[in-house]
Amino acid sequence: MRNIDSRYQAAIAMLFAGVLGCGKDGDGGGGATQTEIDTACQSYCQMAHLCDDEIAADECTATCVDRMGDCMADEQGQAVDDLESCAKEACDDFTSCTVGAGFQCAFGI
Repeated sequence: MRNIDSRYQAAIAMLFAGVLGCGKDGDGGGGATQTEIDTACQSYCQMAHLCDDEIAADECTATCVDRMGDCMADEQGQAVDDLESCAKEACDDFTSCTVGAGFQCAFGI
């Protein structure tokens, strides 16, 4: 396994930090299914662990699922797509992908 520089670790931290926590969806409808969220988070965190063996895949997955549950429904579906896309990236491209997925969920961009 190779260690990734501090930019990578900062991107992972930003994705799961409270700063990027999403607003609660008041109506409780729409969004991704729990299975889609679980699958996207597992794939994403497995890749994060492959890119940086200091990241525990199980802990990452639990945090990811928790944060995704806080997203508004319209942001949640896109964030799931982004996480799945990031999981397919090479480690060198994973950092920038991670930041994009986090901002999508947090700010709807």
